[in-house]
Amino acid sequence: MPTLEPPGTYPVKVCQCKGVDPTDALPRELLLRIFSYLSSFDLLKLSAVSRSWYDICYDGSLWHTIDATQYYTRLSSAQLTRLITRSGKYVKDLNLRGCIYLDIFESLGIAKSLSNLLFISLEGSRKFDHNALTQLIKNNISLTHADFSSLMTLTNASCFTISSSCPNLVSLDVSWCPYCDANGLIDILRSCKYLRDLRISGCKGVEDESFMRELHNSARHLRRLSMASCTSLTDESMRVLVSGSRDRILIDPVTRRPHILPTKIQYLNLSYCILLTSQTLSDLSYAVPDLYELELSGIPAILDDGFNDLIPSTPNLTYLDCEECSQLSDSTLNAIARADCGKMLRHGHFSFCENLTDEGVTNLLKSCPALKNLELDNTRVTDEVINVAVQVTRERVGKVLDTLQRLVDRGEYGAPQAEELTGVIMRLATYDCPNLTWQSTLSVMRRNEERVLFNRRPMASRKRPALSQDLTDPPDHAGLSQGDTVLFPTGFIQLKCAYDHQKIIDGHLQFLLIGDFDTAIQLEREFAEYCSGNPDYEFLRYAQLAVRPNLLVGNLPALLNRGGDGSPPGQNNNASNNFTLGNIMRSRRRHRRGPILSQVLDALPGDDPVGIDEGTVLHHRRRGSFAGCVIM
Repeated sequence: MPTLEPPGTYPVKVCQCKGVDPTDALPRELLLRIFSYLSSFDLLKLSAVSRSWYDICYDGSLWHTIDATQYYTRLSSAQLTRLITRSGKYVKDLNLRGCIYLDIFESLGIAKSLSNLLFISLEGSRKFDHNALTQLIKNNISLTHADFSSLMTLTNASCFTISSSCPNLVSLDVSWCPYCDANGLIDILRSCKYLRDLRISGCKGVEDESFMRELHNSARHLRRLSMASCTSLTDESMRVLVSGSRDRILIDPVTRRPHILPTKIQYLNLSYCILLTSQTLSDLSYAVPDLYELELSGIPAILDDGFNDLIPSTPNLTYLDCEECSQLSDSTLNAIARADCGKMLRHGHFSFCENLTDEGVTNLLKSCPALKNLELDNTRVTDEVINVAVQVTRERVGKVLDTLQRLVDRGEYGAPQAEELTGVIMRLATYDCPNLTWQSTLSVMRRNEERVLFNRRPMASRKRPALSQDLTDPPDHAGLSQGDTVLFPTGFIQLKCAYDHQKIIDGHLQFLLIGDFDTAIQLEREFAEYCSGNPDYEFLRYAQLAVRPNLLVGNLPALLNRGGDGSPPGQNNNASNNFTLGNIMRSRRRHRRGPILSQVLDALPGDDPVGIDEGTVLHHRRRGSFAGCVIM
């Protein structure tokens, strides 16, 4: 007797016939939705499964963005051309950077098939035909962002086509185009009234007064301007950009400010414009009050006087690149420390500034609370700078911990507030500095090992604080759920130092990032003994001088328990005896590698010395645990 199906249910039969695709029964719209979650390269691989999958994978609705830089080396020029031409009007963003194998006919076919582009990048596509480029520009009148840098076929005629066909252009990059000069760029400046980002590095003729006057008129709406390596640019040309005239800028006798209209430029790159002097910086004062990033590397004639005029008028400066400005001294760093921008500065590049000393650099570190990246390679700094950086980062973490503790007391604390404690909080580049010693590397390693006792419970529910003998063991999630305190990391300093020490400090940091503090501490001690031959007493002496009362330096409590009478830390009345060399371990001096140090140094250049992959670090972040602590 046949059974009846329940009302509202229908049996689903899956065809098991050989050669029949089960997905043929699904609607095309549903298949497109499923395939939209795949990456571009996966779509290209799946297109070889069957003819129906080929049609699905090459459907234009899946290719709004085509970034050929991810897979162009694995595709032939014919396959790439077929992909773009089949997508046609659906493509909004096309990136062909570095696709040098496209011939004349393929590039022309690509240009004719595209009509709705908003973003285009042809950087370095040397064989992209001039006629194809003209056709591409004319067909895409809604183009807003164009990158034609290092394109050999871009000429002044192409600039005229851009000016007449793309009035809504917002960003344009024509850097290092040898056949494009100021005569063609004038047409773009006159027609493209919405232009916000202009990059003309390496272009010729930009020192012309007529071009700089047009650039001055456009500076009222420009946000980013790059003129790097324009070697013919002079102080007089920059004065035309600022004031619209070559005449000397007048200064108000009362306010001591120039009679000029301020621009809205936020990014300015004048690197390797070797004819510029400090006069340009003086003319720019109060002309760029919204400046965020300034790049002046490779200009040897810039002096401290120019920065003393410019820095007070740029309160929002966060990025400053003065690499190879060899005549700068501590006066510039002191001006930054005194100005309002000192509180905003995050990145400072002063490599090859040989006149800088410890006094100016330490003043900069102490006065810039937001400083995250400082490059001082090939300078005369000493270990004192590294010691100040260690102390500054320690003070920053102390302030963050005080803020977090107040949030905990109010019951408002969560994992997002601890971001400043769970990663790299400062990057220092001090390689090729002859006055630095191995002790600076050791100071950074010891600073990165520091952890603090943090109370994660609100004040109302807090128990009586007590330290456990196993406090230095990496805590797990379950164990910490019963206690009041956790071991918290205090952020890390990433140091780029001498070549001989780089692998050691990188391996040490990787151990800390996954919470393996025991191995990191052992590596640090082996490095110290290998370089100096001193016994472990130096480590204990450093631990004794910890600045914060609740600061744990390495595995200090474990050493105390092992060397004393077995009582827990804080309960031993004769704690001073625990620091004697005989109670801790035997005195030994050695100039040989330890096991951990040998493992790091013997790793091949391309290998990971500690076997840590990115997935392991991401796993710790997803769990909420990082560097041996649990963030509740």
